[in-house]
Parts: sequence; structure tokens; C-alpha cells
Amino acid sequence: MRKQNMNRYRIWTMVALLLLTGGCSLGKPTRPSEFYVLSAEAGTPVAGRAHAAKPLALGLGPIELPDILDRPQIVTRPQPNRITLAEYDRWGGDLRRDLARVLSQNLMSRLDTDSVVLYPWSVSDQPELQVSIRFFRFDGELGKAARLEGVWRLLDGRDGCELAARRFRIEERPAGGSYEDFVAAMSHGVARLSQEIAERVAAVEPGCAAQP
Repeated sequence: MRKQNMNRYRIWTMVALLLLTGGCSLGKPTRPSEFYVLSAEAGTPVAGRAHAAKPLALGLGPIELPDILDRPQIVTRPQPNRITLAEYDRWGGDLRRDLARVLSQNLMSRLDTDSVVLYPWSVSDQPELQVSIRFFRFDGELGKAARLEGVWRLLDGRDGCELAARRFRIEERPAGGSYEDFVAAMSHGVARLSQEIAERVAAVEPGCAAQP
């Protein structure tokens, strides 16, 4: 009988602890997640394409991101060897696809063309020129800097020869210390990268024969 009472006491003690723990959890509501997307920025058509005889057919991709950046959480880097994942501040979709969307919109406005196809494309959509981008960094510090680093390559769309390549380092200062300000600064950085690529695209002609 005594053993039975002890078992009941233990059971009720466990139930009381569970209720107490649950009550504490209910007393602290979870912060709702915020979701962010990059935004395109209109630009002036670059010299050399504004009055071209026909619109350029440009292929964009592949776009590569390091594994540490290819995730739902927004990544910041407060120290060179330390990153922070924002559990409640996330990208609204796949970051790689969002970058492709914004870069294509930016390039369309700067190159005065509606013909920008995303990698991979079909044989019937084979572009004249192809831009591939590999990001090394797409992070920064809240309230201090948004940083983009990587390399882009410009290829002939049909023969695949390299027409140009350049490593980029872009830094934008956010307007404030929020994640919204940080993402806006990232969008400004993507616009600067788009301008750099567009100017080089406008200066070359497709075809490997003319290249040294």
C-alpha cells in the first residue's frame, strides 16, 4: 500500500512539473518570424546598348553561393571567423533564385532588353552571351556594412569561350540597424554589381574568333 502511494505521489509530482513548465512556456510568446526579399533597382541603359540594332539575348547563371549562405536564415558576420544565423529574420524564398530574379530585372533595364533567360535554358533559348556569378560573401554586419564578394565571368553563349572576368568587392552601409535596412543595403549592392556587369556586356561582341 505504501509503495502504491509513493508511485502515485511521483506521478502527480511529474504532472505538476509538466504543467508548471508548460505554463512558463505559454507565458513567453514566440516572436513571429519576419521574411525579406531583395528588390530590383531601375537603371539607365548603358552606352552601347541603348541604340543597338536588336535586343541582346543574355543568359544569366549559374549563380553559386557557399553552403553557409544558401539557407533560409539571413546570415551576418560580426567577426571574420564567426557568423550569426537570424532565426526569426529569414529570406522569403530561395536566396539563389531571389538573386537571379533581381539580377535579371536589373540587367534588363540597363541593357534595354527583355531577353534575359535563366540557367539552365533550353537549346531553343540559347543566348548570345552568358554571365555566370560565384559569390564568396553575401553577408555583413547589422548597422555597419552589407558586403558582396565574388567573381563574375562573361562567356560567349554558343562557343563558351571567356570574353571577360572580374572579381568584385562591394560594400554598402545600411541606413539603420534593422534587418530590413540590411536587406535594402544588400539590394543596393546587387544593383551596383548589375551595373558593372551591364557595362562590360555592352562593350563586347559575341563570338570567340575576335578574342585574343
